[in-house]
Amino acid sequence: MKNKFFFLLLSICITYGNILNDFKNHKYKKICNIKMINSITDEKVLSLVGISCVKTDRLYLLPFIIKKLKHTKIGRLNSIYLLTIYMQKKLLYSFMFDKLILNNFNLPDTDYIISHVFYKIKNKEYKKSKNIIVLDYNEEIIKVYKDGDKLFIDEYKNNKLLKRHWFR
Repeated sequence: MKNKFFFLLLSICITYGNILNDFKNHKYKKICNIKMINSITDEKVLSLVGISCVKTDRLYLLPFIIKKLKHTKIGRLNSIYLLTIYMQKKLLYSFMFDKLILNNFNLPDTDYIISHVFYKIKNKEYKKSKNIIVLDYNEEIIKVYKDGDKLFIDEYKNNKLLKRHWFR
């Protein structure tokens, strides 16, 4: 019985150690997956998985993480952060596809691109060119548009595409 417990404890340490190491090495795609989410109960580690999902724009996985972050103060706080990003994504999606008016929604601000776009649109700080919303943000131009059932956010600097985010 002691050997089984030792091996279980060792495998947990190795798994969580690998996650922490992968996170430090910016291997976010490796960390953010449903198998990882379902296998982790430690809310600090699960929070790292959630942040990895944000960093890789895999926001569709956030609800699975959010529902598990409820037993500790740090888990609940991280749940609010992840939920804010997820909610802003859903509201932006509805704005682009259904013409939902955003000025009635007050959500916390985050450091994620969706937050910046959400508040610029909410405060009507944008230009519209055909079906593309154009925002000035720091020294970048951000273009928001839809294609099929996807929402795209492109970041440009000096007319060069820096990063493309897409969401469903």
